[in-house]
Amino acid sequence: MTRQADAITETDLHAYVDDQIDMARRVEVEEYLSRNPEAASRVMADLLVRDELRLALRGTGRPASARTLDAARALQRGLMMQRLIGGFRRMTRIAALVALGWFAHAELGLLNVRETAASATVPDFVEDALHSHRTALVRAGMNSQRPAARYDPAEILDATFIEMPRLPDDWRVLDAQIFPWKGGSSVELTVQAGALGTLSLFAARSEDFAIIDPRIARTAEETVAYWQIGPSVYALTGAAAEAPLERAAMALARKF
Repeated sequence: MTRQADAITETDLHAYVDDQIDMARRVEVEEYLSRNPEAASRVMADLLVRDELRLALRGTGRPASARTLDAARALQRGLMMQRLIGGFRRMTRIAALVALGWFAHAELGLLNVRETAASATVPDFVEDALHSHRTALVRAGMNSQRPAARYDPAEILDATFIEMPRLPDDWRVLDAQIFPWKGGSSVELTVQAGALGTLSLFAARSEDFAIIDPRIARTAEETVAYWQIGPSVYALTGAAAEAPLERAAMALARKF
């Protein structure tokens, strides 16, 4: 039994445009759009903007429409406000946790992640990146698990809509895996990164748009450099020192 068409919300339409919706719900949205020409027209216009922006990010050279350029400028203006609002909401939740005496458990968790900059809070995806990194280490130590060293960023983008940074010429991919992540997919690369040793590069698409410059978080065993570009989140994890790992992350953040 499908849900009634009047249950389709703006959130569903945005998720449809962003490819963040399961197939069953996608069919329901398309059935709704087939009976609502005005909504269908808006969705098609949003799909055009989305695809033009993706082409621009991939450097195809295709000129974007005026509507797309206006949307990009509006997004740029809105990102800062969204970060401020998101930070306020998160601080409110933290204050509530402190009052309940659960701050240490909820914020640090079992992985005991800490942010080296006291003014910032570690995003949830850093913990997911650590899980992926540790899973990759387990795979590397198992004779029955063969590494998949073939790495095709264009194929990953087409299949997952995750944009991967260009790796430095002296980095060598040892393993490339796709893992499930919050209703979508994530990418985990294990790379031999020259003097930095063996690193894991985690990439995924978030539900939130934000711009986060590369920052450092630490556990007892690992250093994590993480950043976000629009809906895409990234984390570079390994045993390297903080300063060179952060420099590597900053270089990767510019390689799109």
